[in-house]
Amino acid sequence: MRTNTRIDWHRKVEEAILRIMGALDEPLDFRQISTEVYSSPYHFHRKFRELTGENVHECLRRLRMERAMHLLRTTNREITDIAFDSGYETLESFSKAFKRVYGLSPTDARKLSDWRGRIYSSVGLHYSERQQLHWFYLNPEGVNSLETKITSFAPKRVVAVENVGDYWGLPHAWEKLMHTVEQHQLFPYIRGSMCVFPDHDPAIPMEKKHSYAAVVVDTDFDNTYGLQDITLPEGLYAVTVHFGSSEEIGPTWDRWMNEWLPDSGWKVDTSRPNFEWYQNQCVPPELQLTFLCTAVVKMD
Repeated sequence: MRTNTRIDWHRKVEEAILRIMGALDEPLDFRQISTEVYSSPYHFHRKFRELTGENVHECLRRLRMERAMHLLRTTNREITDIAFDSGYETLESFSKAFKRVYGLSPTDARKLSDWRGRIYSSVGLHYSERQQLHWFYLNPEGVNSLETKITSFAPKRVVAVENVGDYWGLPHAWEKLMHTVEQHQLFPYIRGSMCVFPDHDPAIPMEKKHSYAAVVVDTDFDNTYGLQDITLPEGLYAVTVHFGSSEEIGPTWDRWMNEWLPDSGWKVDTSRPNFEWYQNQCVPPELQLTFLCTAVVKMD
């Protein structure tokens, strides 16, 4: 694609995104938007998907669902009203779609005070009340690849709070862990933070999976605070970088394993934990970096 043509399509798709963001309460048709940006429906649909990773209807549904989560958390509006504003004709259909996306009911979502409800977007496109501060980026060549490195890690010692069952329990584990850290002023001893997943074998039922909110400490750390002590074993790990909020990490894991692993010549080693290693949490969500680390061994 010539540079001028590519720039022109970026401009058209950006205009379309802003149009969608400003019309979440309206019945929107991609043919209408294509006319507004002076393009045929066929070419507009193809380029929008190429540059954003989803078609117009998928984008609209996702943004409406993110807004629904925002309204559940920040207002006292009836769930039925939120369902109608999200484009659903019945509360039942909305609740089913909501649970399919988030893994919990709208009623339970209201209890997650620290969860923004972002759904994975390959270009970082998310609902925001303040649209002028809404960040996103378009795939420069219509490609969004996940680069992977194989690296050897030395053993790491972490102290942690355990979660058993669904990973939705991890935010509560983090609250308990940070309460202990703050109560005993342990910040000088922390060398990093991560979530640890020892039971990532698909054969283990979700209700029996253990996971941990954890901080990395030195080997001589005196753990007298009731935290669990875990050593992450040395060995080879496949590592990719997730760029964006922690809420979007799950789909990145899934996509990475589905796209990279099958033809990589490596296989997952379920005898060692996987972990998410957070690099810079004290920045806006769109700038956060996380190393996704999965234990691997070379295939025979």
